[in-house]
Amino acid sequence: MYFVNWQRDISVEERNGRRVVVKRNKATKDFHEFIITYTYSLISFLLAHPSSPTAPSEIMANEGHLMRENLARLGVPTPELIAISDQYLIEEYVEGGDLYRAFVSSGSSELASGAGALTGKMHRAGYAFVDNKAQNYLVKEKSVVRTDLGFTKSSCSEFAKSMDVGSFLASAMDLKSYSEIENRFYKGYIAETGHGFSHLAIVIRNLLSLGFSSDSTIMFQNMILDSRPVLEI
Repeated sequence: MYFVNWQRDISVEERNGRRVVVKRNKATKDFHEFIITYTYSLISFLLAHPSSPTAPSEIMANEGHLMRENLARLGVPTPELIAISDQYLIEEYVEGGDLYRAFVSSGSSELASGAGALTGKMHRAGYAFVDNKAQNYLVKEKSVVRTDLGFTKSSCSEFAKSMDVGSFLASAMDLKSYSEIENRFYKGYIAETGHGFSHLAIVIRNLLSLGFSSDSTIMFQNMILDSRPVLEI
């Protein structure tokens, strides 16, 4: 489905002759972030993998220059950060739009391998995105870059890694091309980590799909597909 950004109002503007993306905090930002972090903790306890969420004080800092520099060293590209404050941030405009929309408009799953590779690089280095929806990747020419970095964790539990995989797959569960997307994401991921997904990731995928998907018929058809080929043995 097309996600509405709960935390920020997003607009494309001209600044000094350059197109940029301006993200302004909504009045409800803190409440929505509380819901996300509470949900993360609740699911981790229900699945017997208790894991602490990103601290509220870290969420805005994670969008800043230091986190982007750290990710760049890991080989994870992000949009250029032009300005940031407590109330807004300004990034470079990326022409290709988000990855979910690319899946819908082109019908191609090819770029899913890039998202899988970036997720794998994070996990190999001990990081996790946590909120790893396809909508949080932007298409830049023939590759992807990662935006919306607020929930990034620099300590990577098994649950956090499974949340990364599960949330990405859940965000595409209402697409007819899901099977191809899963397979390409897996190939990119295993090329970086040397192993497949945990069973926990598939459980999280199924749970999140119930809230993410706009077409329940396609979602349930995809949910019953055989995921054994992508699981870590």
